[in-house]
Amino acid sequence: MTGIKGQVIEAMQESRLRPMESFNYMSNEAGGEDAIGHTVKDHMNYCYKLKIKAIEVGDSQVVCDKLHEAYSEDPNFFFRVRLDSDGRVCNLFWRDSMMLEDYKIYGDVTVFDTTYRTNRYILICAPFVGINNHWKNTMFACSFIGDETTDSFVWLFETFKKAMGGKCPVSLFTDQDVAMAAAIPKEISNFEGTF
Repeated sequence: MTGIKGQVIEAMQESRLRPMESFNYMSNEAGGEDAIGHTVKDHMNYCYKLKIKAIEVGDSQVVCDKLHEAYSEDPNFFFRVRLDSDGRVCNLFWRDSMMLEDYKIYGDVTVFDTTYRTNRYILICAPFVGINNHWKNTMFACSFIGDETTDSFVWLFETFKKAMGGKCPVSLFTDQDVAMAAAIPKEISNFEGTF
């Protein structure tokens, strides 16, 4: 991302344009997505980095307080918070005791989806989900990640594995993300996933 592009994106974000709107605008101005010089994912990651600067310290503290409160009520509650170099929350993961029990029973086939971006901080909601014996969705864990880099996915899969007592899914269904594909073999042993 060049400095000029960054300034343009920052100006559009300050004007309350959403990341996809600013990407589409820049794409139209450049003559198409191929001519813009960066991918949609690069654009979203850059917008996240700008947005994370705006997260108030109080918001992060409230989230951490809620996680500690859940832990005090459920000793099997598991959570991890990852901070960036400036001490701000960039990744967040949690699962409760019921999620763990469901995973032990139904976690052989797990779906991991990072397509949800509907929050004010442009954090990516990344749930781990499966199907129970009644053919209903059941959530095994949930996380918010700041970007879709291999480093973030390695942290997330390492944390997921730790939260599940070292048990890895037999099959993991995901989208076709290159960074995710690089992280999965590093953290999930005996992987037979589908991308």
